[in-house]
Amino acid sequence: MNFYNKEMKRILFLTAALMLTQVLHVNAQDQDNLDKLTAYKIAFFTQRLNLSPAEAEKFWPLYNDFSARKSKIQTERIGLIRYASQNEANMSEKELSETADRLANTFSDEANLIVTFNSEMQKVLPPAKVIRLYQIENQYKQQLLRQLNERRQAQGAGQRLNQLRDN
Repeated sequence: MNFYNKEMKRILFLTAALMLTQVLHVNAQDQDNLDKLTAYKIAFFTQRLNLSPAEAEKFWPLYNDFSARKSKIQTERIGLIRYASQNEANMSEKELSETADRLANTFSDEANLIVTFNSEMQKVLPPAKVIRLYQIENQYKQQLLRQLNERRQAQGAGQRLNQLRDN
């Protein structure tokens, strides 16, 4: 039962992180915002990982490739889930089964990608920094979620203030 709870928490966190990524992508209205977000991420990771210039030079291309591949897999997964959700009533048992298999394969593909990335990263960083990387990824996502919530709350407060002024 404990394993199930941990897996559910992991899946919920990954889903929230993926949703955050999608929200940030949609809300990034211009290249300047994307550049600022990228610069923030680079500074966040570099500082917390305490990357030397030589480590950073090897780390970022590997990490960026990993992130792009992972995002592609997660985008495929979301597309499959959305497709099945919208078309389930009209899908045959065979189509449902094939879609479920494709969906399960996205999880397998992501797991394989992470295992490969971990092996490659251990060639670039000491094991302690690799472990710290996984912790920092979670911290970064939590930080973005906090900032997003703060912005939403500030926007909500601003809208309420405007409504009061208009009345």
